[in-house]
Amino acid sequence: MKHEKPVHPLKVYTGVKTFEISQKSLTKDNLYGCVEFSKSLLTIDPNQCIEDYKGTLFHEICHIGFDLYGLGDDDEMPQIGNEYLTTVTSNMIQQLAGLNKELFEFIFEQTVDKDTK
Repeated sequence: MKHEKPVHPLKVYTGVKTFEISQKSLTKDNLYGCVEFSKSLLTIDPNQCIEDYKGTLFHEICHIGFDLYGLGDDDEMPQIGNEYLTTVTSNMIQQLAGLNKELFEFIFEQTVDKDTK
């Protein structure tokens, strides 16, 4: 049975740079998604249940946002406290959600399980 690809905008706008979203199978190293910053490309495997797909998409968007806010490289990560991380994260999510309204609506829309209706 072939999975249908989820339908949503295929770009992530950051206000500085635009990332394309590519939906393709990622069987290597059990990846479900990845971001290639040098190519401005977010790749996500559409062969996941919709809940996992949305979680992976949000996870990869967070990588983009943290990189945008200077928190991209683990080896260069400054020691940060809870308040700073919370402020950066909330600002980042507000910024990206504002620039990508339809994409965030897709990620956070409630899915209804047909078996529980």
